[in-house]
Amino acid sequence: MRILNQNNDQLIVEEKPWFWALCFVFMTLSCAAWAIDALSKGNLLMTGAAAASTLGCLALTAFAVERVWLILDRRAGTVELRRRNWRGFRSETFPLSDLDPDGVLLQSNDDMWRIALQFSSREKPVPLTGYYQTGTSTRRCAETARKWLGQVA
Repeated sequence: MRILNQNNDQLIVEEKPWFWALCFVFMTLSCAAWAIDALSKGNLLMTGAAAASTLGCLALTAFAVERVWLILDRRAGTVELRRRNWRGFRSETFPLSDLDPDGVLLQSNDDMWRIALQFSSREKPVPLTGYYQTGTSTRRCAETARKWLGQVA
């Protein structure tokens, strides 16, 4: 997770899940190699199982690997969450005034973290990612967003 743009009018935070993407690509290529090996040996049952595993890995990649942008925009008065994956592009826009005063949350699971936003119009916080991350970049991005919004970090 990193800060793409930070000025008085706009803050953009981006998450590119390179590690997950590389893991899923490796799994998919491994299953494809298994399918090719089984096909070269003439084992049709194993080829079918390996091909099904390859397609399963591709589907898992399409659903699990997602690029996320958080855009806080003072001029437009909006909070925008953009998400892109193999299935396409999604965008959710909220009024900046709908973000609670302590609306940038840092959720933890042991030593892992993720950013979530608490809006007054929603009962539960909206997480940026579906997974937690280790390291300091997530905490640093949350602190930067809090400071940009004028919240106490």
